[in-house]
Amino acid sequence: MTADHSTNPIDPTPETPAGAVADYDPRRPVFFVPYRALGPELIGREGILAAVRQQLEAGRRTTITQAGGGPGLGGLGKTRVAVEYAYRYRDHYPNGVIWLSADWDLDAQLAEVAVTARWIAPESERRTIQEIARHRLRSVVDCLIVFDNVQDPAALRDYLPEPPAAPHLLITSRAAQPDTAAVFIDRLDPADALRLLIQTADRAPDGAVEQDAADALAQTLDGQPLTLELAGGLLEHGAMGFQDALQRLRQDGGHSSPDRHAAVLESILRSDAEVAAGQPLLAAVLDVLAWSGPAPMGRDLLAALVGTEGGAELTAALDLGSALRIIRPVPDSTRYALHQQVGAARRALTPIADRPDWAVQQCTRVIAWFSTLLGDPQQVSRFEAELDHLREWHDHAVRFAPTLAARLTWLRIYVPLQRGQPQEIRRLIEQGLDEYQQHQCHDKALFACLHHDLAFALDALGDPKRALEEAGRALAIRRGLFGDAHPDTARSLGNVANYAANLDDALRALELTEQSLAIRRGLHGDRHRDTAASLNNIATFTFALGNQQHALDMAGQALDIHRDLYGDCHPDTAASLISVAYYTNALGDTRRAMELSGQALIIRRDLFGDRHPDTAMSLNTLATYADALGEQQRALELAQQGLAIQHEIFGLRHPATAKCLHNTAGYLLKLGKTNEAYTQAQAAYDLFRQLLGVKHPQTLSSAKLLGRIKRPGFRLPSLKKGGAGKKAKPRK
Repeated sequence: MTADHSTNPIDPTPETPAGAVADYDPRRPVFFVPYRALGPELIGREGILAAVRQQLEAGRRTTITQAGGGPGLGGLGKTRVAVEYAYRYRDHYPNGVIWLSADWDLDAQLAEVAVTARWIAPESERRTIQEIARHRLRSVVDCLIVFDNVQDPAALRDYLPEPPAAPHLLITSRAAQPDTAAVFIDRLDPADALRLLIQTADRAPDGAVEQDAADALAQTLDGQPLTLELAGGLLEHGAMGFQDALQRLRQDGGHSSPDRHAAVLESILRSDAEVAAGQPLLAAVLDVLAWSGPAPMGRDLLAALVGTEGGAELTAALDLGSALRIIRPVPDSTRYALHQQVGAARRALTPIADRPDWAVQQCTRVIAWFSTLLGDPQQVSRFEAELDHLREWHDHAVRFAPTLAARLTWLRIYVPLQRGQPQEIRRLIEQGLDEYQQHQCHDKALFACLHHDLAFALDALGDPKRALEEAGRALAIRRGLFGDAHPDTARSLGNVANYAANLDDALRALELTEQSLAIRRGLHGDRHRDTAASLNNIATFTFALGNQQHALDMAGQALDIHRDLYGDCHPDTAASLISVAYYTNALGDTRRAMELSGQALIIRRDLFGDRHPDTAMSLNTLATYADALGEQQRALELAQQGLAIQHEIFGLRHPATAKCLHNTAGYLLKLGKTNEAYTQAQAAYDLFRQLLGVKHPQTLSSAKLLGRIKRPGFRLPSLKKGGAGKKAKPRK
């Protein structure tokens, strides 16, 4: 698929005028590289660039790696070469360049790519963003994909392009990678090393003595671009010349140490600390970045961890660190990182084991910062972007603040909850419960949170009975801690209700949800999103008990709240319109249901554009109502539009695509197009069987549809093997 920005006009209903379609498209090209172009600063690497180009043009996946192909030192400039290649040849890739750092959270980076490129609206569910971004990554053509700093090739398995897509794939790694062509990188030769040192220092040696010192310094730095740049930054901004820098390095033993590279880095950092004596906050910044995760850190989290409000003092420290080449700002952002080798050198100079109180303080600050983002849909991307740091400080907590480890683990659950990853949720919760017991925590509120989220994971994994037990346990703890008039108690009541409903106890579910609604109204009043959520749940359970009119009344109240809170153009307003339409149709007014669903489609197109699963879902809902009104041709057209969207954004092997195929087959059958119906129904059945198992309700429904299509020699497929999964539902 090459770059294409065309759109497919969609007329939702004859009665409803079309709204403005949002400009989101997963086919949009993107240039996403978190480093600036180097240009003339890249010295001595033209041959490597040419070799990379030659291998990629020949259709070979390519790895820039250490000379010799085995693990070795960092700091040779592998990333620098890949960056320069991306900028130099960007015009050769119509669909752009996608850069992913393999030692950072890949899904967080992909989400950032998807939102930055306007592939999808940032208001979309995180799970949807992830699915669309990953499918795009694996299916894009005419594109360069870079995986930087790969350590474990297996970690890339779910992100690599699939045939027939064959974009150029470039990897940087300290070791040669399987099934790739290696381009080896080595130290700079002495002449290029001296050029880089002088260029970075932005000054030439003054006289023969300084020239000799510059030659000796470049030789001592051993052709390592990283240390040459750091030394150049020190020379540019420190009150010392080439002789001074050489003498300092030799005094520190960098010329003879068994681990000379590490010793050189430590020597330069000690000298930088003297230069930065007037900026004491820089030392705190370096310590935070060194002992946090490898990904860049946002300025707001950095400010929280160094204990400042992030004003002029922090700006001055970051500016000096950047000028000294120690800190690497991410272009067009407020994020900062250290080179992996610089971080290791800083850790060697400031061992965390020597400062256990500082480690405890940092863990406490991490908890406080991340906790402020919980529960706010607008903050999910900020939380996700800092996930690497949360993981790293959890590991430090295990050593230095063990009673905080379980809470840090629980905080990590928030991202897989948003991504719809129940297996990962369950793994983290089990880890958190083990840490809670092992380290003798006494935080009952945390204990309740762990069981509350375990219930969600169990339900999503198809065990509603255990989910109900765990949710009941969380509810009992919260009632004991907080009483009935508390948001957490209301939330637990709502979840126990949902799991009871999944076990076909709609009456108990309704009673519990009414209790939750009463608490929420008392706490928040009638115009609050939690109140609306309870009203929608009451509608669901009331409908299950046969009271369709009451269900419609409750859903209508929720719609009024969403309109008051968010206006007419909001995802929750669209979802409420869909619910009201559903109950309206159940009461026999299908034409009105179709009008309401058409309004929801206009909102979704305005928010998300034509290429979004919510838009496709609305089209399929409209198709259902058109079918009920006897408009089979109209139903088929709407369903085919929904199918085209799902196929484009998710590919063929996805349950949503299979569902659209199944629906389209049904409408084709009603129109007497038996052969076409059979082809699509068979494709849907095969997909459901592969993706969900032969006993899943969707697969069984698909098999029944096949059985209705009369074709010579057709036999209903056997349903003796396989299993079924259960789709995760959002937490209320």
